[in-house]
Amino acid sequence: MSDDINRDMSLIEFERRVLEEARDERNPLLERIKFLGILGRNLDEFVMVRGRTWMASPSGKRLTRKTHALLRDGYRVLRRHLLPALAKAGIAVVDYGELNAAERADVDERFVDSILPLITPLVCQATPVADAPGLGLNVAVELDRGRLAMVRIPDQLSSLVPVATRREGAREVFVWLHQVVAANLHRVFPGTRIQSAHAFRIMRDADIVLESAAADELPQRTIAAVRQRETNPVLMMVVERAAPARLIDRLAQVLSVQPEAIVRTRDVLDLKRLWDFTQLPRADLRYPPLVPHTSARIGSCMFTSIRNGDILLHHPFESFRPVIDLLRQAAADPAVEAISATLYRTDRGNSPVIEALIDAARRGKRVRAVVELKARFDERWNAEWARALTAAGAQVIHAPAGLKVHAKMLVIERREGNRVRRYAHLSTGNYSSFTTMVYTDLALMTCDESITADVADLFEFMAGATHAPAMRTVIAAPFALRGGFRTLVEREIAWAQRGEAAHIVLKMNALVDAAAIDLLQRASHAGVQVDLIVRGVSVLRPGVPGVSDRIRVRSIVGRFLEHSRIWYFRNGGAEDTFIGSADLMPRNFDRRIEIVVPLKDRAVAHRVRYEILDSYLSDTLSARELLPSGRYRRLAPRPGEPGVSSQSLLLDLASDLADTPSRRIEQLAEAR
Repeated sequence: MSDDINRDMSLIEFERRVLEEARDERNPLLERIKFLGILGRNLDEFVMVRGRTWMASPSGKRLTRKTHALLRDGYRVLRRHLLPALAKAGIAVVDYGELNAAERADVDERFVDSILPLITPLVCQATPVADAPGLGLNVAVELDRGRLAMVRIPDQLSSLVPVATRREGAREVFVWLHQVVAANLHRVFPGTRIQSAHAFRIMRDADIVLESAAADELPQRTIAAVRQRETNPVLMMVVERAAPARLIDRLAQVLSVQPEAIVRTRDVLDLKRLWDFTQLPRADLRYPPLVPHTSARIGSCMFTSIRNGDILLHHPFESFRPVIDLLRQAAADPAVEAISATLYRTDRGNSPVIEALIDAARRGKRVRAVVELKARFDERWNAEWARALTAAGAQVIHAPAGLKVHAKMLVIERREGNRVRRYAHLSTGNYSSFTTMVYTDLALMTCDESITADVADLFEFMAGATHAPAMRTVIAAPFALRGGFRTLVEREIAWAQRGEAAHIVLKMNALVDAAAIDLLQRASHAGVQVDLIVRGVSVLRPGVPGVSDRIRVRSIVGRFLEHSRIWYFRNGGAEDTFIGSADLMPRNFDRRIEIVVPLKDRAVAHRVRYEILDSYLSDTLSARELLPSGRYRRLAPRPGEPGVSSQSLLLDLASDLADTPSRRIEQLAEAR
């Protein structure tokens, strides 16, 4: 087994790929800015979730330097490339100091009317340090008599303040919200002399402790625990380079920030708030609008459609609407007796999935919802949904057998004549209408008896059954996923040892599990071709002679976040294809409830293998190849050949409703 790539270094490499998309002029301008917003969100989460671990590791100093450098690079790309490009497109984002007197008067009036009422200053001598909020953006203010204050930039407001002006070449002019706040601090602290004011951000450790409690008390306990996150240690502070050393030292002391955790930059912005730019009415600076289609196979009655054959949904190219329709029809159908669903993440605010489950419960159906209260950063929302479902009469289940529930599945029990038929929806993605528009995911809708029986048994286990479910068709963690994966890989090794062509294709978000990597390296050594499509972290080092020379690893970073998980095994020509919720990580194998389901319908399986997987393996525009060094190389089409973007190809294929799946496969082969 070769030396693995450092997990956190691999994650930093992924963030560099995201930053490359922000630099790439082939992407529409506002989409490039969105990629920078994604980088900001990812870096915040990286520090909050992994920071405590990597800072204490032997490579901690190196990882800290790389993280700080990546953040500074993001700010430089914005200032040097994206803002000038916006200005050329007629959207000027200027500093407050560049405004003329009339423009300042307009902006200051907006501050008094709309911003000042939302500001509550925090004076550090009078308020516990724990009250300093994490994330977001703040202004540190030095007041008279040596006092230090903090002003939170209102999260609910856009980071861009419009300026009423007529500037040559600019259709719209904006100024940064935090600069407007800093320029109007005399209104926040009337009668007080302000010595200096500088923007800063902090990131706190994301860990929370959920103490055991009765099921009906857990949602409230979860909400209280989430509030405690704001008292966790500060792992990083980003502060303006122009801030005087005395202010930076004071902030570090008040917030207990170690010197090596301080990042000084020319600009301090909450990069994820750059998503505010997407609200600008400039369709010419975005990708063409996404219009998800619905297969002609899906009729007005979802139950009839599923009985007519398994249905594959490929989001965001295909609509999430059939899932909502299935739930709404189940809620209203007198023949439906029970609905069971897992909820890991769902919509924040209005959720059509939750609304349908509540409606079903109020109509007297047996509704069982497994709500995961440890879905990081969604804990509070899930706790609120749990309370709403309980109030409607649903049975709400939390943390069965102490396991985190990451499987995304739904089963409906419907009386049809003298029997009860089960209908299942099994997905790689969450029950969120928002994420199905921005993540690529796959879902199977089926009434196959062996699959739906396995899913029903798994729900019984989560509801309190004392025995582990004996799965017939579905492979589930933590019971059989590790053994099932090993069996499938070893079967492919056996084919190679008999001299048969052997091929494994796996698509996932992350590859970290040491035992899985060892299996794949054994397969490579035995002669199996292994193609891995790994969006983010991959610690496997490909291309090592005698160890992983038949393993290729590629990453796709494009318009949509790659989130689907697929397993393919050639199996001597009797191909097996699976979709599921699990990545190849120890937590997915051993500490979570996950499912991987076989695609038994031949047309569905062929579509996943020869349309979806082949499009990713053919990509020469959005794909990067992992090198043995741990770095990634961007692929390019051969001279004279057109480039292939997998996501664009899948968009085109999905939009042509008249073509049969076989014709789409032919088109893909021609494109290759």
